[in-house]
Amino acid sequence: MYGHQLIATFERIRALGLTDSAQSFSTRWCGRGEDLLRDYTRRDGATARVSSETVGRIRARLAEAAKLLPADVAAQVYEIDASIERDLYVADLLGRRWA
Repeated sequence: MYGHQLIATFERIRALGLTDSAQSFSTRWCGRGEDLLRDYTRRDGATARVSSETVGRIRARLAEAAKLLPADVAAQVYEIDASIERDLYVADLLGRRWA
């Protein structure tokens, strides 16, 4: 997953009302400092790889949230997780291509 995909994931999670700010997402969803998303908006941040620990934490939080939400919202959460899975696959393919 790359920085721009992380930002898009944040936007989707925020649209569902599961977080209210970039700082909250960075700390509560990613387990990182408040400036995490801001770092990915800086020069070359959009194309930087997101750590596997961060991605794993987001996916775990999505799974936790889906268990507690109504079925229609949970379905949207599962869609976000599926897009993360695709993003990881693409990032891995691109990483092999340039390695």
